[in-house]
Amino acid sequence: MRGLARAGKRASEMAFNAGGGAVNWFPGHMAAASRAIRDRLKLADLVLEVRDARIPLSSANEDLQPVLASKRRILALNKKDLANPNIMNRWLHHFESCKQDCISINAHSTSSVSQLLGLVEFKLKEAISKEPTLLVMVVGVPNVGKSALINSIHRIVTSRFPVQDKNKRATVGPLPGVTQDIAGYKISSQPSIYVLDTPGVLVPSIPDMETGLKLALTGAVKDSVVGEERIAKYLLSLLNIRKTPLHWERLVYRREQFNEDAFNSNEKDYRDSPRRRRRPNNSDALYVQDMVMEVQRTLCSTFMDFADNTEDENELESLIDSQLVALRKVFRIPHKPFDETHGPASKKLLTLFRSGKLGPFILDDLPDNQ
Repeated sequence: MRGLARAGKRASEMAFNAGGGAVNWFPGHMAAASRAIRDRLKLADLVLEVRDARIPLSSANEDLQPVLASKRRILALNKKDLANPNIMNRWLHHFESCKQDCISINAHSTSSVSQLLGLVEFKLKEAISKEPTLLVMVVGVPNVGKSALINSIHRIVTSRFPVQDKNKRATVGPLPGVTQDIAGYKISSQPSIYVLDTPGVLVPSIPDMETGLKLALTGAVKDSVVGEERIAKYLLSLLNIRKTPLHWERLVYRREQFNEDAFNSNEKDYRDSPRRRRRPNNSDALYVQDMVMEVQRTLCSTFMDFADNTEDENELESLIDSQLVALRKVFRIPHKPFDETHGPASKKLLTLFRSGKLGPFILDDLPDNQ
């Protein structure tokens, strides 16, 4: 795994990052929200920490970890449908070896969230005899799917407790040390277990450029803060350093075979038919799957045709630029004279990656001993 770890660090240290200027990852004041979260955590009997399954470490808030370590905690690695399942199993084993309860979930799946709630109730059994009312707090940095999880919990509990107003949260309180009531969703009776959302925004810890770019790539940081082209170049550098395009080599040969068959067929049609058959129109719409395959094919062919050394930073950056130029054609972006930027192509590439269309990925690297 050391090679992959070096790959991530290399990609984050490339010249396009330094040239992009300093990044103010989270402008504005966030201290008040952090204090509110810490105060609320004191009341929680169990903490449900939601992280992005593609970045199981980078999507954590390190400043909060000492507080969380002293609480009953379950790590919910959300968006498992976007993460490589084989590597995901190794991450689950890693957290298990660290004595940390962990489960991979899809917050949009009722069965997946129900399984998570079952684990929550199981882990709270030891506290049942002590308290008549138990509180579970959901925490997570932006865009890990916390809201989607809360909404799924809401749908599940309204079927369990139909007497509750389907459009309102249940109210818990007043509680010792709290001057106002706290809103939450009741997920169990005897004892009563409530799930509470996090007050305010939990800011991720960004100790270095590599962590920040991973968070930006998965959408935890606004694109406008970092720049879409910068994020897309980071993605391409990761893919190239890890030689991911070679996994799509079959698509290149499939296209070559398709072109040869199409040529032979067109020659026969031209000879046999009194009227020339209409050539495919370049303006014909591309279906998403066709576009995805064309993107994968393009990244693979440019990688295979690249004669220089990807270990050299300048040469790797040259490969990335050529790939973005080639993707302009795939995405049918009109060329503008004297325009050397790759904003539109970058935006479309990031959309495909974030939606999982390019395949499942995990960007964080397992510790060396795993």
